[in-house]
Amino acid sequence: MSRPAYNLVALYGSGALWNICMGMLQVLVPLYALSLGFSIIKISSLVSLPVLAELVVRFGGSAISDRFGERRVLQICFLLMALSGAVLLLADHYLHLLLAQALAFCSRSTFWTSIQSLGSQLPGANLGKKLGKLYAWNHGGGLIGLSLGGVILALLGFHNAFIALTSIAILCVVLSLGFPHVEPKPSGRALWEITQGIGRFLGYRHIWLAISVSFAAALPSALSQSIYPVYLAFLDYQEQWIGLLISLRTLGPLMIGLMLGSFITISRQRGIYALGMAGLGLFLVAAGLAEKPLSLGFVIVALGAAGGLMDLLYQVQAAEFSRAGDRSVAMASTGLGWILCPLITPMIVGWLAQVQGFKVAFSVAGLFIILIAAGTRLWHRLLAPREASPVGFVPTEFKSEVDAGHQS
Repeated sequence: MSRPAYNLVALYGSGALWNICMGMLQVLVPLYALSLGFSIIKISSLVSLPVLAELVVRFGGSAISDRFGERRVLQICFLLMALSGAVLLLADHYLHLLLAQALAFCSRSTFWTSIQSLGSQLPGANLGKKLGKLYAWNHGGGLIGLSLGGVILALLGFHNAFIALTSIAILCVVLSLGFPHVEPKPSGRALWEITQGIGRFLGYRHIWLAISVSFAAALPSALSQSIYPVYLAFLDYQEQWIGLLISLRTLGPLMIGLMLGSFITISRQRGIYALGMAGLGLFLVAAGLAEKPLSLGFVIVALGAAGGLMDLLYQVQAAEFSRAGDRSVAMASTGLGWILCPLITPMIVGWLAQVQGFKVAFSVAGLFIILIAAGTRLWHRLLAPREASPVGFVPTEFKSEVDAGHQS
């Protein structure tokens, strides 16, 4: 195997393995907490509370990535996942599980921005195709982790499953030593200067259009980790069927990454925005009407595909409108929707489901998203007045900092 090919296998392989770990965690932690006798509220808090730590680490990690390079940050990310698994080996109290989840969520917040930034800098002209291939590997790993998490638990038990998770994370660290080399980061910039650039980045309305894209991209994931398991249990599905149906969500993004990555370009962003939003809205409405396994499976895959379309779009936007030196910060800023959506959406949809029922909750959420899709032209006119000029997306002073770093 040639050196460049090995570098790509190391990058794609570590991404898939890390996602196997995260998929396993999503199955193992709730079941382990349940085995310890925790209440539903306590188990839910193990998902919601660590998101607050993830918000802080997301921006701090992106600044470190743009200062010292994506490879180093990804190595820290893999070590955090291994440490999370090690904590789970010793966990027998709520605070132990909360710490393990916080470490895993901090790992997640640094993983996505750094690996997307690194993937966007690989050789090749088509950003969508490069990011799509990486996206498919990542979600392939997530599919395996979600699907096999319960099987591994049944075969090995909690203790051995946590050992397996920790070992896989350590293997990611080893693979990271063979990551491809990309353009070095500009020198002479302090972390504080980069962090200030994040604030200015978020002060531009162009960024908030991309944040709305990442918010929509996060919808299928946020609902599948909160409302969907309860909905499927309400329909009297057994645990193994619930896990299998929820894992189908990752099939949609996997197919989008493999088949449509090259289709997603900045020149098509308005059409993709409308298509992705409309798809999310329609299939959210359908989710409340589908009850049979085949129809539910189709709706879950379609929801994942619509979310995958939006997920790749925001990555292409961030990569297209930023330089390599500020790529991680751009990914973190435009991907803020991945933090906001899990904080907001499950509470609103969950409250509607409790008060009015699941069908009404999914219908209201879906119709709201369809209204957003109908206003696509208006949102782009208000938030992206210079969308034809990619340079207008990134604050001029932020780019000047990067240029100054290259010249020093």
